Amino acid sequence: MSVGQFVASALLSIVVSATTVVVMHLYVTPKLPVVTVEVPQVSGLTTDQARAITEPLGLLLVLDGEKIPDGDKVQTGALFEQKPLKGSRLTHGGEVHAFIAIPPQLSTVPALVGQVVAAAEQQLQVAGLRLGTVTEEISATIPPGQVISTRPAAGEKLRKSEPVSLVVSKAQEQVEIPSLKGRTVGGARQMLEQLGLVLGDIRKGTDDNAADGAILRQSPAAGTKVAKGQKVDLVIND
Repeated sequence: MSVGQFVASALLSIVVSATTVVVMHLYVTPKLPVVTVEVPQVSGLTTDQARAITEPLGLLLVLDGEKIPDGDKVQTGALFEQKPLKGSRLTHGGEVHAFIAIPPQLSTVPALVGQVVAAAEQQLQVAGLRLGTVTEEISATIPPGQVISTRPAAGEKLRKSEPVSLVVSKAQEQVEIPSLKGRTVGGARQMLEQLGLVLGDIRKGTDDNAADGAILRQSPAAGTKVAKGQKVDLVIND
């Protein structure tokens, strides 16, 4: 065989081989069935348990790192946030991703009773917590503007950045006692109740210039500012 014939034969062989590859790629290979496997559940398992069920299936377990779960249902050391989810299908060598759960950072609720809201909020921030809702209640022992109690209570453990709600003392609403002189007891009672006050003790006195049953004096005096619920004692003409 001459050199020219050899070269021609070699070129022909290359062309035939290339054509075969193209035909296989375009027409034959796509028609071959793709073998897939169903992804198992790895969430909730340890790393070793997850590998024990993924490797026999030809799947690769990929750990995306450690992470604090959002809730309290995931145990420390267990896998969570699996991707793809159980029931999905992957080809041989496909990757199943998941995170390893680590314990959350906890903070202790500080003792805040008796502090003003601004100081209480600052202590919460130092503890890694945040201020939650603030509600007001009347207190007989805690001055207005100071913390009566917290929810959760001092000493309890919370996740970092969780809220702590405060109950803060508020001043009792003040009302001015009206003048009741000359009124009847029934009229005085109605007026007091409308203001949130209470009719107190009733004693008898004498004044010839006043009508029978008319109020002569009252205690506390008219114009006095008192908290709602205050009793007002009366002296009526006999």
